[in-house]
Amino acid sequence: MNCSNYRINKLSFVHIPKTAGVSLHDELEKYFGKENSIRFGDKKARPLFLSMEPEQLKKYDYITGHLTIMDLSQKGIHYPTISVLREPCRRLISLQHYLTNSNREGHQGLSFKDIGELLQYMWSNKQINVQCWHLGGRSRFELAVESIKKNNIFVVPLEYYQDLLETLSDLLGTPLRNLHRNVTHYKTSVDVDDLQHDLLDPVIGDDKKLFSYVKENYESLKQEFIQSLA
Repeated sequence: MNCSNYRINKLSFVHIPKTAGVSLHDELEKYFGKENSIRFGDKKARPLFLSMEPEQLKKYDYITGHLTIMDLSQKGIHYPTISVLREPCRRLISLQHYLTNSNREGHQGLSFKDIGELLQYMWSNKQINVQCWHLGGRSRFELAVESIKKNNIFVVPLEYYQDLLETLSDLLGTPLRNLHRNVTHYKTSVDVDDLQHDLLDPVIGDDKKLFSYVKENYESLKQEFIQSLA
């Protein structure tokens, strides 16, 4: 589809952790301008988001952070919305390495010797199917898909990140660069295809369904998003 007849003037970005969101945010903030952008990127920022009135938030043309689509909707924010998904097992491995080696405030004590420890922690703290949760407000595949369709969210598998940049470049009328910010460089003895654990499906099973669904239906979901801009 030719995007020349469609334009984005406002945008919200549901940033799921460990899905290359920092790089994309930097480019989008440059486009919209810092004065027109607001990011809620950590636990301390969430109370600020919750305390803000809808009128305050609507002063910004670009809103992003570790927020759910429900968070935005409850504040009356119905901007065109994008999000990036990562293959759940790969995201799990990246998350384990990131938390174990992070010096950031709030990550103290979050050191996991293996994926099993991380899965147990996530299960105990109800951090289940977090990609579904960000997009549907619940940890269920069906509700995430329903929300994506209802809200015309442009959800992009990480493998199609370059296509996301090219599509947004067309819709914004300016080229976005493929930067590599906050990339976790690590080596692991864990092979994604061999990853097995009793808690794997209970913790990320619906995320796996969602990732497969979005990957299989990527082009049609993208076109529905573009058409919703008319």
